[in-house]
Amino acid sequence: MKKIICLILCLAMCLSTALALTSCGETKADALVIMTENLDGLFNPFFSTSATDSTIVAMTQIGMLSSKYVNGNAEVAYGEDEAVVTKDFAFETNTEGTETVYTFVIKNGIKFSDGHPLTIEDVLFNLYVYLDPVYTGSATIYSTDIVGMNDYRTQQEGTTNDDQFEMNAELASSRAIARINELVTLFMTEGANYGSGGNVTYSLTYEKMCEAIRNHTLSSDYKNALAVPSKQGDITTTQLQKDYDYALEKFKKELESDFAAAKDSYVDEPYKSHSEFGDEVFCFMFAEGYVEVEYEKLAGTNKDDKSKIKKLTKLYTDAAVRDKASAIDFVYNDKISTELHIVLSAWATAQELQTEYAAKAKEVILHEQLEDGELLVDSISGIVSLGHNTTTESVTVNGTTYKVAKEHNEDGTPKNADEYDVLQITINGIDPKAHWNFAFTVAPQHYYGEGANTKVDIANNKFGVDYGSFDFMKNVVQSTRNIKLPMGAGAYKATDRANSDTPSQNDFYSNNVVYFKANTNFETVGSGLNNAHIEKVRYQVVSANNAIAALKDGTVHYITPQLTDDNFSKIEELKNSGVEYLLTDQLGYGYIGINASRVPDVNIRRAIMCAMNTTEAVKYYRPGTASQIYWPMSKVSWAYPLGADGQPSVDNGGDYPQMNGTWNVELAKQNIEKYMTAAGVSAGDPSLEYTFTIAGSNLQDHPTYITFRDAAALLNEMGWDITVEPDTQALTKINTGSLDVWAAAWGSTIDPDMYQIYHKNSTATSTNAWGYASIKNSGSQEEKDLLDELSDLIDQARETNDKATRTELYEQAMTKVLSLGIELPVYQRSTLYAYNSKVIDSSSLPSQNEMNPYTSPLDRIWELKFAE
Repeated sequence: MKKIICLILCLAMCLSTALALTSCGETKADALVIMTENLDGLFNPFFSTSATDSTIVAMTQIGMLSSKYVNGNAEVAYGEDEAVVTKDFAFETNTEGTETVYTFVIKNGIKFSDGHPLTIEDVLFNLYVYLDPVYTGSATIYSTDIVGMNDYRTQQEGTTNDDQFEMNAELASSRAIARINELVTLFMTEGANYGSGGNVTYSLTYEKMCEAIRNHTLSSDYKNALAVPSKQGDITTTQLQKDYDYALEKFKKELESDFAAAKDSYVDEPYKSHSEFGDEVFCFMFAEGYVEVEYEKLAGTNKDDKSKIKKLTKLYTDAAVRDKASAIDFVYNDKISTELHIVLSAWATAQELQTEYAAKAKEVILHEQLEDGELLVDSISGIVSLGHNTTTESVTVNGTTYKVAKEHNEDGTPKNADEYDVLQITINGIDPKAHWNFAFTVAPQHYYGEGANTKVDIANNKFGVDYGSFDFMKNVVQSTRNIKLPMGAGAYKATDRANSDTPSQNDFYSNNVVYFKANTNFETVGSGLNNAHIEKVRYQVVSANNAIAALKDGTVHYITPQLTDDNFSKIEELKNSGVEYLLTDQLGYGYIGINASRVPDVNIRRAIMCAMNTTEAVKYYRPGTASQIYWPMSKVSWAYPLGADGQPSVDNGGDYPQMNGTWNVELAKQNIEKYMTAAGVSAGDPSLEYTFTIAGSNLQDHPTYITFRDAAALLNEMGWDITVEPDTQALTKINTGSLDVWAAAWGSTIDPDMYQIYHKNSTATSTNAWGYASIKNSGSQEEKDLLDELSDLIDQARETNDKATRTELYEQAMTKVLSLGIELPVYQRSTLYAYNSKVIDSSSLPSQNEMNPYTSPLDRIWELKFAE
C-alpha cells in the first residue's frame, strides 16, 4: 500500500488497493497502476490466449529475440542491450537453398526471478514443449519446417511433410468425439421420453445417469480413444463416470462465467425500459432461456419487432431462484437432466472437452506404435546444442568468434566463463517467418516442468518433457500454480497486495487487481540493462468505456481508451491536470467473425456478410483516425495489397458490396436473397436464428454496434431471427468456438505470415473460432477445397523471402478467407495511449516521433520512472 499523509476521513474515503488517488491531494504514488480490460486468468506463457492475459505473462518473461523499428520496418533485435536470451544471432541458407541454419549464442549469467540460472536447458525445454505433438497452445513454432521435426512428432522416420501429422490429428479428433458421444448416446438412450407425433424429450437425473453408467457396456470406440489395444481391458465404467463428472464440472464453470457476463449484457434498449433487467439473477435466467419474451409487432405485419419488448414471463419461480447460487443450480440441474446432449455438443464446454480429449487421443495414437513406451525418434535432429551434441569447438557469428561450452556445472551453466552454449536450428529450405517463430519466450524448466517424469540430460536427448503426454501438459505445465502464478526472467515478478516475494496462487490476481514487483535479477539479462526503476506495478481491470474516468480520478495512471471524438475531447480537457497522450497506427484491425460450426452453410455465412454495412463502424472513431479495410490484414503490413495507384486496394475479388464501397440496402437484399436461394432456405426457416455478439458490457459503446444493429434489422425484415447481444466473456467464447457471429479485433504480428490464424493444420484457437473442424469433417466440397487452397497458398508464401511474391500469394489467400465466409474485415484504426504525467515521467516514455505500430510505450517498462 502507498503512504498517504491525509486526514483519516479522506483516507477512509479514497484509499484503494495500491492506487495513488489525486483526489486526496498531491500524493506521490508508490505503485504504477495500468489499465487492463477483462482477464481470463490464464497466466501461463505456453497457454495464455487472450491479449490481456498475454500482457500480464509478458511482464515476467524474456524471449530468445526481440524487435526494433528501423526505417519503417521491424527488424530482429538481440545482444547485451536487449532484454533477450540471445547474445548473438545469425542465419545462413546454403547455396542450393535446401537448408537454412539459425545460430543462437546464449548469454551467460541470466537468472530467473527466483535466482535459478537461465541456461540452454531451459531453452530446449521450451522448444520441446512447443513442438510436442499434444501441445494445444496458440504458439505455432511447429509450422516452421525444422529438419527432423515431423519424424519426432509422428515417431515415424522419413516423414517429410505434414500429411501424417494431419492424419493423426483427424483421427484424434474423431476419437475425441467418440469419447464425448459415449455420454451423449447413453443419455439419449436412457433418458428418452416419446410423446405423441414422434416428439422426443429427455429426462435423466444425475443419479439415474450414474446408474446408467454403472450398467453400461463400453463401446470399442470409447476404449480406442483412451488406451492402446493392449491396455483397453483396463478401461472400465469408472473412467466414464470420471468423464461425466468432469464434463459437469466444466459446465458449472461455464454457467458461472455466464452469470458474470449476464449482469452487464442488458443495459441498453430494448431491455433498459423493463425494470426486471436491473436484477442480475433475472438477466442470467433470461440469457439462459428461462424467460419467455413477447415482442411488439412490426407495423402492418405479424413479424416480431425485436427492438420493442411487450411482455416478459418467467419460466421459473422466485422461490426456486433466489440468488446467484440458486440460479446457477437451477439452470445446471435442469440442463444436465434434460439437455445434456446439447451441453456436450453445442456449449463451450463441448469444445473444451473435445480439445482436451483430442490431445489425449493423440497421445494414444502415438504410443500405439511404440514398443514398451520407448521413443523411436528421441530428438529433433535439426535442433542441436553444439556443446552437448557435437565436437564443434567454436563458432563465428557476425564477425565474432565464440568458444563453445563443453563442460557444465550441475545447474546447467557453462563451467568456463569465457565459453557459451550455442543453439543451432536447421530448417528445410527458406522460411521468412522462422526467426520470429524462434523469438519464443524462455520460461524456467525447473518451474514449469516440475514433476515431469523426464529429467534434463541434453547429451542423452532428454529435455524435461514427457513426450506425447496429455497428463504432462495438463497437470505439470498447466498445473494450477503454473496457470495462476507466472514466473520468468522478465523485468517484473509476481507478488501480492503485501508485496510478498512468495505470493499465494490466489493473491497475485485478486479483486480485479494484478500485483507485480521489480525483479532484482533482471539486470543479469544484459550488461546494458538495469533493474526496473519503479518497484511496484499493478494492473487494474477497467472497462474501455470507464478508462478516462479512472484516469481522471487517479484509479489508474495509464490507459488505452477507444479513440472516439468524445474520448479525445475528454483527454484534451484533462491536459491541464497533467494528462498526456501518444498516438500510433494499430498493428491490427477490427473484423467480424462467423463460426462455420455454428453457421454451417457457406452461403448463409456469405448472406450474413452481405448484410453488414461496415462503413458505419469507421464513424465510431475520431475522424481521420480510422478507415475502412478491405482485406483480412492490417494496413500497416507491407503485404497489404495496393492498387495501381499505390493506395490500399479495394478489389478483393469478393462478392460483398461493402468491400468495394457500393453497399446499399437494395443491393444487400439482392445478394442475401441470392445466397439464401443457394443455401435452399427461405424466409422464416428455423435455421436462420443466430446471435450477433459484441465483446464487452455495453452494446452501443462499440464500433461495430451500428453495423450489427442495422444488419439484424435488415435480416429480420427478410425472415431471419437475429439477436444482438453484448457479452463480457466473448473473447473467451471466441477461443472455444461457442459464438455464432461476433465483432472483435486482431493484434497482428510483425511478419504477415497467415499460418497461425488461417492454415488448416494450425492448432491455434482461431481455428476453433472459424469452425475448421466442422469444415474438415462435414463441410461442403466447395468449403473443403477453399480451405485446402488457402492452406496451400500460405505454404507457398512461406517458401520464399521475396516480398513481392509473398504479397501476391497472400492476396490470393485472403480471397479464399473471404469466400469461406468466416471473416469480414471492418476497420483499421489508430491507438490512443493516455497517462498521468504527474505520476509517470514523460521523458521515460517514447516521444510521439518515436512511436510506431510495432511497439507500445510500455515495451521497455523497466525504463519508466515516476515523475519527480
